[in-house]
This record gives sequence, C-alpha cells and structure tokens, in this order.
Amino acid sequence: MRVRNQTGSTLTKVAREHTLKHLAQSLRQVGMNVKLENIAAKHIERYISMQQDAGVSARTLQNRMSHIRTELKAIGRDKLAQSERLSGEALGIDGANRDGTHRALSQAQYDQVLERAQALRPDFAAAIELQRELGLRAREAIQCASSLKSWERALQRGDRVHVLHGTKGGRARDTLANNPQKALQAVQRALEAVKENGGRLIPSASLQGAVRAYGRLCTSVGLSGAQASHALRCSYAQERFAIYLEQLGDLREALAATSLDLGHGDGSGTYVAQVDLKNAPAA
Repeated sequence: MRVRNQTGSTLTKVAREHTLKHLAQSLRQVGMNVKLENIAAKHIERYISMQQDAGVSARTLQNRMSHIRTELKAIGRDKLAQSERLSGEALGIDGANRDGTHRALSQAQYDQVLERAQALRPDFAAAIELQRELGLRAREAIQCASSLKSWERALQRGDRVHVLHGTKGGRARDTLANNPQKALQAVQRALEAVKENGGRLIPSASLQGAVRAYGRLCTSVGLSGAQASHALRCSYAQERFAIYLEQLGDLREALAATSLDLGHGDGSGTYVAQVDLKNAPAA
C-alpha cells in the first residue's frame, strides 16, 4: 500500500506511509493479502483488534485510523472511510486522553542536566540551552545553525526570534525569550559549536542521524521518559505562560499568546494547557 494523499507536513506523510505499510504487513501475517483499493471494513477491524491485543494505546490507534481514513478518501472510498463500523466508538478506541505526560524540569534538575551535558559535549549542551531558553522542539534546535546569526542580532535588539527550520508542518514562527540574556548566551555558545563542527550544531551524515544522536545524548544525561528533551520546552512554556498571565491578566489570552510562541496557533490554548502546562516542575 502506498500513500496517495500528499497533503500535510513531511512528518505527517511519513507517519501515514508507515501506517499503510504496517497495515499491509499485519494483514499478510494472518493470510489477508489485500490492497487499499479492495480493503473491507472487516480487514481494518481485524488490524485494529490485533493492535489492541498487542497493547498499542488507543491514542496511537486513533492516529493510525486517521491515516487510513485519509488514504481511503484519497482513492475515492469515502463511504468506507465514514462507515460506522470504523468509528472510534465501534472499534473501541475512542476517548483517549490527550493530557501531557512530560514533566517540566525544576531549576535544580535543569542545572544538573546542563552540567552533565557540558562535561560531555559543548554542542550538545548548547542545543539543550536553546530548547530551554527559546522553547524549541528538538528538531528546531538541531537544525538551527543557519538561523543563529539572525537570532543573535534579534536578541541583542530585544526582538522576537524567528524560528524557521525544523518546525512542525514547516510553519515558521516568532518566539520570545523568557530571559533574553540567557538566551543570547545560549545562541553565542551554539555559534561557537557550529563553527567547530563545520556548520552544524549536532554533526551527522544525515538529519535523522543527528536526531538519533541527540536522543541518545539526552538519555545519557537523564532527559528521558516524562522528562525527555520535550520537558525543556514544557519548562519554557510554563515560565512564558506565567509572564503572559501577569501581563495580560486573562487566562485565555495568556494561553493563546503562549500557544503562538510555541508554534501551535492562537486557537490551541486548550492543547497547550493539556500538553505543555499540565505537569508542574518536580520539587
């Protein structure tokens, strides 16, 4: 099975392709060798049942069904895509909780992680600082090398930082540093590391290689599980939200402003509250 619908971000299209391959492979294992053009509700029901038996979460299965429905619509099989038999309720995968599982780091925890990272690799430590001070996703930090000079100038002027590379869905955004001086120092350390690494912050033969390397480095200094590198972004978000709430005096406005800085859009305040602001730093 191959992806027919080419809309969405690169990551979304990759995830869709993975779902279709997994669907086909799983069905072949039980003797059902069918193409998407000929697939029936019973095949998809069997696939979801197999995944439930394997312990796959309801949230993951919701995402996979979204991919399958999108592809069914792309080949003109809207009736099957919208079938009651394939609804979340009928498949037993509705009602998944979207609350965030990442827990922001306390200042003491962050200081400890940063100290370990600095002892390990300066470029790695700089990426961690950028995530924490500017609320970057891991990929945004990894791919920021060509933006660092403009970030340095923006921070020196007291302006917003323009995040262009590695963003979700390719949607550029402007974000504010909670502590401009700390953010500027992080950017300058990253510039030094990029110079040493020949133009990249996390050197690797490919982007995926850099992502994997960064993930392994994060795990090695204690950034894993509920406090994986996304926890750095949560720490930024909670601090940013507190600043906006004090400035604006309105919960919804503060959530909307924080959402924009994180790159979600001003209508994603509820999502920010559930995912990025859910868990307060550990004591």
